Amino acid sequence: MRYLFLLIFPLWLLAEAHLFVLHRIDDNRHPYTNTSSKELVKYFEYIKSHGYKAVKLSTLIKMQKEGKNIDKTVVFTIDDSFKSFYKNGLPLFKKYNIPFTLFVYTKATTQKWGDFMSWEQVKDCANYGELGVHSWAHPHLAKLTNKEIIEDTKKAINAFKKHLGYVPDMYAYPYGEYDERVKKIINSFFPVVCNQNPGAYALTSPQNDIDRIALTGKVDISKKLKIKVLNIKNLKIKRNKNKITKISGYTNKPYVNIYITKLGWKGVKVKNGYFEYKPDFTLKKYRNRVIIRYNYEMISRLILKEE
Repeated sequence: MRYLFLLIFPLWLLAEAHLFVLHRIDDNRHPYTNTSSKELVKYFEYIKSHGYKAVKLSTLIKMQKEGKNIDKTVVFTIDDSFKSFYKNGLPLFKKYNIPFTLFVYTKATTQKWGDFMSWEQVKDCANYGELGVHSWAHPHLAKLTNKEIIEDTKKAINAFKKHLGYVPDMYAYPYGEYDERVKKIINSFFPVVCNQNPGAYALTSPQNDIDRIALTGKVDISKKLKIKVLNIKNLKIKRNKNKITKISGYTNKPYVNIYITKLGWKGVKVKNGYFEYKPDFTLKKYRNRVIIRYNYEMISRLILKEE
């Protein structure tokens, strides 16, 4: 019966898409957020030659809602609406006919800051892709009060209404930073929300907390496209203020490798489907990543240090 089930069950339901995030293109002043046009061409050439289909984020969400096959589907997102993307990136997206989703830093655009696109340039980008919201003032949201988060979000919404006449239903967290409080507030405004946690996207993935893989510097995109969702049930990351005391969950893997920023990797055995890791580690940075991995299957979480 097990083999009969496998014959009947459509395996593409287990397939996963991949979302990537870019910021600056050919702006060597900022290497941590820069991608060269040479590397970008490599990514485009790879996906074209290996049968991947690039779509807008809204298209992927629609495919997911309709239960369609998302295997070998990729989404390119761009954060911050830097002018370097308009100058150096957009021509390549047009040349290769790659759609994209651009998250607009609305204050920088509205106030015409030098490194950022104008609203006319943003509007031009929308002719080849689509737009999302990337806050008003690009703040560290978790450091704001509830009222301040709401005020910033409403300013961004009003900027879109004023300059474009509509408001996208997609949002990307500034710096990729959020916690449960921030998530709840932003989700009250936007049904589709992107983070910057590395990972893949399955038909069962939440639309209000979407992982994206950063493409900065030189990246082997073939390896990034091998990433799958690691299914862990009842994942718990326990904290005592700024100390991570325990990471635990249930999985059918024989072991998992767990990474914590500034602590590194630790192999942890899975016994009777359960794993438990007690690092007793005090967070060193404000923004910290917890990654749980088995080969190319992974799940990641962002942990912010309390200040």
